[in-house]
Amino acid sequence: MPCPWYTYGMCTSPKLDMPTDAVTSPERCLDDARYRTCPYYVEPSGSREAQSQSSSTKRRQSFKVYAPIHALLSNISIGCPFAEVMVLENGIRVAYCKILDRLLTRFEAELCAKHWKDCPYRAFASTPT
Repeated sequence: MPCPWYTYGMCTSPKLDMPTDAVTSPERCLDDARYRTCPYYVEPSGSREAQSQSSSTKRRQSFKVYAPIHALLSNISIGCPFAEVMVLENGIRVAYCKILDRLLTRFEAELCAKHWKDCPYRAFASTPT
């Protein structure tokens, strides 16, 4: 079994501020005997497992996350009521658009944070039927 913090080629350890591929070593991360010696390894807590039972967490698990394009690299704040910045159970931060019902790429999340008031999807969703 690989390290529980190794996801899509990135380290999502709680000891890191954000997921990164800078500290990953597939030889160590995928080796059951060696990943526990990594300085970024921590035992997964029981509270994390309890959280995974909530319905919102189950919904988040259904997303196809590709960390190189979905993982947010900075603390981003989106003022749009239809957008949500989520922290997945593996520690990766992603942006979700409720109108599109999908994850936003890093680039889309930055645009959304800057120009959410001008978003055509938001305008369409806000239009009364």
